[in-house]
Amino acid sequence: MTHYHASPHALSDIITLWPHRSLSQRGFLIVMTAIATLCFIVGTGFFLLGAWPVIGFLGLEFVAVYLAFHYNYRAARAHEQLLIHEKGVDIIRVSPKGSQEHVTLPSLWLTAEVIKGRGRRRSLGLRYHRDFIEIGSFLPPIEKADLQKLINERLAAARLGQT
Repeated sequence: MTHYHASPHALSDIITLWPHRSLSQRGFLIVMTAIATLCFIVGTGFFLLGAWPVIGFLGLEFVAVYLAFHYNYRAARAHEQLLIHEKGVDIIRVSPKGSQEHVTLPSLWLTAEVIKGRGRRRSLGLRYHRDFIEIGSFLPPIEKADLQKLINERLAAARLGQT
């Protein structure tokens, strides 16, 4: 499954990168309903045995799971956009809170590279002379290699004025 989307635009190519989240909203509701039901059944059992304080801990467990999912979904709102055009590449990073960071690089000597890090970690980035700006840090390694090829193809086409 790809975690990026490339679309041609009238003046540039736009590639949007986002982190993968496999659980849909419907799936989230199903999981939370199952956990709530399980907590209720276990809590009722402990209540009938006279160990009613356990119900409070089950409630805390439910809240902890809910908050974990909440922060995970909030983090998924982060994404990056690459706008590839004749004059360069605009990188727009959007944080989970919605704030944006914008970087523009000229396309003349720009290339996409995947470099090895520690262990199995690989970094995808745009190299401009000595500078290396990492993009898509949340992508899996196989998608970084595919995206590197796509970006280099789009950069070559943009240099030739074919966007």
